[in-house]
Amino acid sequence: MCCDWFVASKVAKYVAFRWLVKPQDSTLKKVLCISVGMVVQMVLIMSLYGTCEGAFHTGNWAAVPMNWLINIPRNFIMALPLQLILAGPVVRKVFRTAFPEGKVLA
Repeated sequence: MCCDWFVASKVAKYVAFRWLVKPQDSTLKKVLCISVGMVVQMVLIMSLYGTCEGAFHTGNWAAVPMNWLINIPRNFIMALPLQLILAGPVVRKVFRTAFPEGKVLA
């Protein structure tokens, strides 16, 4: 979770607003660029983490590079659709309901 907050989100927002979207672009385009950027980074990081965790339990450290490369497409195929279709919209809906824009709690 720390990688998500402190690394992936900052890099994804930087890349998105530096090269991919402009301030006048639609909200959907901004959300999609940031979401895809975060998914790509988190898939790389968490695939490596999972591979190292598996190697720690089995002791097969020599297989880490190949297993990491095998896990990346598998995780990407699952993570991107889930983020774009399910998790992202649900979380945005919950937070917009809980914290409506323009209404500050005193």
